[in-house]
Amino acid sequence: MWDSLYVCTEPILTRWLFNKPRQKALEVTVKHIHYEDENCSIHFYWVCGEVLCMLECWVEDSNGDYFKKHLARIPDYIWVAEDGMKMQVALVVEWDIGFVLQVLLACNMTDEIGPTLEKGHEFVQESQVEDNPSGDFKSMHHHISKGSWTFSDQDHGWQVSDCTAEGLKCCLLFSTMPPEIVGAKMEPEWLFDSVNIILSLQDTTS
Repeated sequence: MWDSLYVCTEPILTRWLFNKPRQKALEVTVKHIHYEDENCSIHFYWVCGEVLCMLECWVEDSNGDYFKKHLARIPDYIWVAEDGMKMQVALVVEWDIGFVLQVLLACNMTDEIGPTLEKGHEFVQESQVEDNPSGDFKSMHHHISKGSWTFSDQDHGWQVSDCTAEGLKCCLLFSTMPPEIVGAKMEPEWLFDSVNIILSLQDTTS
């Protein structure tokens, strides 16, 4: 079916009447792909999106900087193990860590797992997004990101309401514990930024 559709429509779409709108649509698409690349450090939590964007960059310019940056990120999700090639489908790190830390805190075993809690607390703090997307992000169909947490890590850059809520909850729990065990508390201004972004994502009817 798709082959037939391609054979029938491709000659029509390449004619002068349809060529300009099609070219404009392709330019807008490429602009959005490059914007995504620049603002998530070529780091998608969803590997399928990463591969498709890399393919576009290769088609556009196989020797270009965008494609080379994608190549550098391949070891993040594809590697060769003892039993063959592996691919990580989704880089959902922050989401998992947030829940794991809450489970560990609920166990009341702080004295036994203090170093683990400290490392987890540090990871959560380091994973918080520090800046909003670059440029006119609203025209690129994006929202503020400063103070949020993502599915993956800080490089990913795009806020997720659930992950932000769980990251904030972890930091609030750790703030009630001795810093000599779990490390320094998060600065209040970063907590405020988290609350701000959660409120900004709230449905106006709720």
